[in-house]
Amino acid sequence: MTSKRTQLPQSPRRTIWQMYKGIEPRYRILLGLGFMGFSMFGLWASDKLEEAFPAPGDTRVTHISHRDLAASSNEPSTKQPKP
Repeated sequence: MTSKRTQLPQSPRRTIWQMYKGIEPRYRILLGLGFMGFSMFGLWASDKLEEAFPAPGDTRVTHISHRDLAASSNEPSTKQPKP
């Protein structure tokens, strides 16, 4: 006994934009909010991880107070002028 598979009609290929536009507007909004929430969580988590585990040799200044800035501008320069 041989079985013949029925061929389904092939639908034309749709672009990602067409598939997105085919989603109900309410769910498109929820999808966008979900992506924004995921992105914000990633930014927050990366900042917290960077604070907890700084890279070795990380010499970036994270905070300069006005007092430190004023003190450094009043100190005499230790560099010798070039002749």
